[in-house]
Amino acid sequence: MAAIPRLYAAEATGGLEEVVVTAQKRTENLQNVPVSITALGTEKLQELGVQNFDDYVKFLPSVAYQTGGPGFAKIYMRGVASGDNANHSGPLPSVGVYLDEQPVTTIQGPLDIHIYDIERVEALAGPQGTLYGASSEAGTVRIITNKPDASAFKAGYALTGNTLRGQGGYVAEGFVNVPVGSNAAVRLVGWSERDGGYIDNVPGTLSYPSDGCLSNFSPPAPGCQVSP
Repeated sequence: MAAIPRLYAAEATGGLEEVVVTAQKRTENLQNVPVSITALGTEKLQELGVQNFDDYVKFLPSVAYQTGGPGFAKIYMRGVASGDNANHSGPLPSVGVYLDEQPVTTIQGPLDIHIYDIERVEALAGPQGTLYGASSEAGTVRIITNKPDASAFKAGYALTGNTLRGQGGYVAEGFVNVPVGSNAAVRLVGWSERDGGYIDNVPGTLSYPSDGCLSNFSPPAPGCQVSP
């Protein structure tokens, strides 16, 4: 019985890990920011295997979305929609997306940034127009990259392979951080991705309207091989 109080005391003094955000344009503890924020840090992003928009948005409870593919996502926060009609000259989205301090919001949807060497992803629910301007009436999603570090040389890489219908694919990622002075550094990040094909395009088995062999209403031309 004497060991129980000591065990409880050890657990009680553990505390919570501090999460630092820059939602208000300055570095602050997440618990001290008077804004509804969800933040995914570097370790959590790596643990979840996040690589793109479809991956990280699933772990942001304040964000709802529809996607038609990379770069064609519609993001909603707090039930606010812009009334868009998929016309590229239509209204701007109601949720802004930023890469560091650069807006990457477009009329058709935010740019699908590859998630690697990212410090954190922040979701700020509610109007953010004061700090983030237009397209932030319902909220803002921020992707914060790791900054150059002048204290030490750093480098890393990751290589993932996959197979789809017998076709091989891969994702190769890497970064290097090189100090060039006591207060300056250069950080380079690169990645390459290849996906296996979804369709087996066997030569000579498919005909298209542009090849002169389309014959839905008449016999095929001489020399044309039309698939059933």
